[in-house]
Amino acid sequence: MKWKPITTICVCSLVFGVTCYAAGAGGIEKIQAYLNHDIKFTVNGKAWTPKDDEGVVLAPVILNGTSYLPIKAVAQAVNGQAQWNDDTKTIVITSTREVTERDQMIIKKVNEVKEKLKLGLTQEEVQALFKEKYELAQGNGDLENGSDAYWKYNFFKEPGYSRPDIPDHIVDEDGLKTKKIGAYLFIGWKNNKTHLYSISYVNPKDNRVYLFVMNPDGTTSDSPVSN
Repeated sequence: MKWKPITTICVCSLVFGVTCYAAGAGGIEKIQAYLNHDIKFTVNGKAWTPKDDEGVVLAPVILNGTSYLPIKAVAQAVNGQAQWNDDTKTIVITSTREVTERDQMIIKKVNEVKEKLKLGLTQEEVQALFKEKYELAQGNGDLENGSDAYWKYNFFKEPGYSRPDIPDHIVDEDGLKTKKIGAYLFIGWKNNKTHLYSISYVNPKDNRVYLFVMNPDGTTSDSPVSN
């Protein structure tokens, strides 16, 4: 696919009314519009001035009483991005939600686990790493790889939340997405030492559930659970 930066596509306020012009293209209609340099804007309560990639201030286009702004400027103002797919003639808009204090705490905990939890640590050493209490877990599925005991940690879990219908080795995507839990750590033990582990969490950059896995051979992976 051919992706091109969007610079001249317009948007009606935050409702995307789009006009893409290309010489000889079908579906193009000539219009008469005006620029209004007096209109001011706020984004999330803060003053905002739309500008292009060169820093030039952009005035909204007024057409039939509706104000239009370049879609790229608006998308960036709300922490998103806009791209033009030349193959399908489609404007693709993606948004990035605001990273909250809770999000930061979760990512900090996930990074702490990745940094401190090593293969070969004893159960006593692992207990000393985290203030949270572990629970005994059932080990089923392909993640076992020879483990003889299993623990689980639920970080930032909502009091009373439980999913007994989901096996312990399965990622609780719904619980993570609805913030019932912040991160879920599953540990496999062998001879009282860390044999493998995985931790699932929501990545605030794309709001998708990720699974980090430390395999028994020391290799790791960190990728979305699903598309």
